[in-house]
Amino acid sequence: MDTNRFKASHDFSNLQKNLHNNPGYSVESYSQQVKDYINEMKGKNQEATQQGFMSHAQKSAKEVWEEIQEMASEAWEKNKNHPDEKK
Repeated sequence: MDTNRFKASHDFSNLQKNLHNNPGYSVESYSQQVKDYINEMKGKNQEATQQGFMSHAQKSAKEVWEEIQEMASEAWEKNKNHPDEKK
């Protein structure tokens, strides 16, 4: 694994650069998610709350993290016995 590239992709000192490099994580994206959540709650005749939205967002983040862990685990299993081979 190229650790230099990994570190550059996780540069927490420059949030604007990270947002630019990861367009899925932008204020506009979350604004649309808030609107969708509010409309969904109205459709269910339920009150839309910030706490409810944050729980919804947290659940989504957890699901994404689980997918990342699964992919990383698969990569580890495929490559742990052959670190010098190029794929």
